[in-house]
Amino acid sequence: MTVTPQVSFEPVPLPSLAPGELTAARLDPVLREWVSSAPMRALAEAAGWAWPSCADTGELIRQLARLSAAWDFRSRGGGVERNFIDRQATLKGEREIPEDLVVPAASALGLVNATPIPPERFTSLVVLSGLARACVNRTRHASALLREGVQVASVAVLGGHRELSADEKVLAKEQGLGELFDEAQVVLAATEQSFGLDGEPESEMSGPRRSDWDNELRTASALYRWPTVEVLIVPSGQPDRRVNTEDQLRYWAARNGIGRDDRMLLLTTQIYVPFQQLVALRVLGIERGCAVHYCGVDAKNSFLPGISFSGRSYLQEIRSALLAADTLMTAAREA
Repeated sequence: MTVTPQVSFEPVPLPSLAPGELTAARLDPVLREWVSSAPMRALAEAAGWAWPSCADTGELIRQLARLSAAWDFRSRGGGVERNFIDRQATLKGEREIPEDLVVPAASALGLVNATPIPPERFTSLVVLSGLARACVNRTRHASALLREGVQVASVAVLGGHRELSADEKVLAKEQGLGELFDEAQVVLAATEQSFGLDGEPESEMSGPRRSDWDNELRTASALYRWPTVEVLIVPSGQPDRRVNTEDQLRYWAARNGIGRDDRMLLLTTQIYVPFQQLVALRVLGIERGCAVHYCGVDAKNSFLPGISFSGRSYLQEIRSALLAADTLMTAAREA
């Protein structure tokens, strides 16, 4: 999708506080700046919201998250994958927000263009998984970052078990990953291909490998380790859902004893950076005391042509970020 923005906004920085500063008092002004920014207010006005009059930042975030329920296109479709959002019909009476407003607003809020990585040494580069295309793009970008000189002591690629769609199976085969049925298989194959890994890795598995999909796989775990890279398949605590970002980060951090001396560089697709950064600040920053920085795959650094995200996709992820900001502020106040 090519958009000629009719409006423009100044970039609004996401919270990027040192671990010792992840307190309610320090988070309050930076979270309030992000949720009260010009692009967020413009989206709220276009959606027909009455802006909440809240002196308390936590309550303001909570009210905005509640209002953003209209942007929950995934739940509306019964929990559809993110790449199916654009296929949903507009509901009667739904207020559509123009693309030429949503895209520049999303860009200012950090969902479109990748930002430079600080010139420092990180304890770990942690790559999060997603749909098959995202797994390929993220592992390829991770290997490119290392070639470009980003300094990390270790690389971890995190994944979980999820049945692939028909389109993902085709893409995996076209990319030379094989006949696959599971996201965990894609994560492993994409990592081996992207980093040029040879030989059998050290491995630990909670059960035997399956030859086809079974919902019980969601609670299975595995670890594959080469000298420079490890792939960790994280189990879901609930067989009726797949593993999520919070599960992946908490499980990986516990296995690796992550703490106050560690500095994490997490990699995802740029549209998910605000949401996942806010989750990581809570799970790794507040709970573990380590420093967190995020980097993203965007249209410019993508290996495979990325999905052309629509306004609905951006609104969905802005809602996700609002929900994550609410949870982060609550955790900071309770810490």
